[in-house]
Amino acid sequence: MGNNFEKMVFIANMGEDTISVVDLVSLGESYKIGLNEDYFHKMRKPTLGPHHMIIDYNKKYLYLTNSHNGSISIVDLIENRVIDNICVGSCPSHMVFSKKNKMIYVSNADSNSVSVISTERRGLLAQIPVGRMPHDIQLSKDHKKLYVVNVDSNTLTIIDTLTNDVEKSIYVHQNPYHIVLNKDGSLIFIVNTSFSRREGGSITILDSKEMKVIDRIRIGKMPIEAVAGEDEDILYITDAELNAVNVLSVKKKRLLDRVYVGRMPGSIGKDEKNQYLFVGNMQDNSLTIIDAKKFKILKNIPVGIEPSGILCI
Repeated sequence: MGNNFEKMVFIANMGEDTISVVDLVSLGESYKIGLNEDYFHKMRKPTLGPHHMIIDYNKKYLYLTNSHNGSISIVDLIENRVIDNICVGSCPSHMVFSKKNKMIYVSNADSNSVSVISTERRGLLAQIPVGRMPHDIQLSKDHKKLYVVNVDSNTLTIIDTLTNDVEKSIYVHQNPYHIVLNKDGSLIFIVNTSFSRREGGSITILDSKEMKVIDRIRIGKMPIEAVAGEDEDILYITDAELNAVNVLSVKKKRLLDRVYVGRMPGSIGKDEKNQYLFVGNMQDNSLTIIDAKKFKILKNIPVGIEPSGILCI
């Protein structure tokens, strides 16, 4: 198979310790990669809980956060098997990879920290204390800063990646859950989820140079994740309560469209050519593929149990 994955999408299935590989030509699941097959088939219970994925710049190794056992797994995509596991913090959630300094940064939701991992040594280098329940993390465009949203602290923590020191933490809005940057990195969009139907969700917009909140837009009931459209004015946002994807115009500060997908959509991704949007529906165990131009559903594909992470290469 080699390492040509241009027409492949990888889905982390938290409820069965597998990765579904979807072929964009046939629009179907081609195969699965088992992460802990022996135990799962005997006990019928996931022990890893893969949640989020990233890939190295050679497109050979896939890294997954395992929320159930405090580790990340390294999968060789040529051999389709786990080749190593690295212990991090408790309940690792999201990761980012810095090609510049060959590091992986991992947010640990239950230990309120960020783990720093060397990809060359495949080992833990540092643990950085942050706020309560860090979830998503993103690097600045120059990879000099790391942005971490802390759900229970209602804060954004900024880390200097040269020294691994916290520069500052600033208050944003309630339940900051996911981060998106615009193309030049000048704006940071934070998805604020809601655990109450009454409150609803919102998007906080920050100026990354001044690190100040410049706007807030109300959106949906329980927004989870977002991706920016080809037009930087557009954000596509999953909503787990509405079972939908919202299309938000940042400039107009209003909802442009909404498409209803499966039950409890969480993760969302898009391909590099901006042709497709991919949505993982955790209660339906399915992947919805959306035409990004027409914003119409092309297909719903059965995948594994609780698809919680999407990687488009």
